[in-house]
Amino acid sequence: MKIMKAFKAIGVSALMAGAILVPTTAAHAYPASCSDLYRDNAYWYNCTKGTGSFQAVVRCYRIGHSTYTIRYGGWKGIGAGPSIAQCLSNEETSSGYGVHRG
Repeated sequence: MKIMKAFKAIGVSALMAGAILVPTTAAHAYPASCSDLYRDNAYWYNCTKGTGSFQAVVRCYRIGHSTYTIRYGGWKGIGAGPSIAQCLSNEETSSGYGVHRG
């Protein structure tokens, strides 16, 4: 949960910059090399170094509405390829972020 709070504090602008580095400690050996991108009406999140697993999460806004739905990608192991959180065809992607677990 501390990592999720850290991602929220960093904000979407840092996520959109390309890569996020999460320091590893003895207590929490989380991924140390992650990147993200918005592509094909989805949010892609990928980690290539470290331990544990990760998941992409994205807010999807219905076109013409102010409400949103949170969509989740599958849990992936480090180096197993990206987790992809896909919005529906009548939705647009908004802020996305990665979630990690040890």
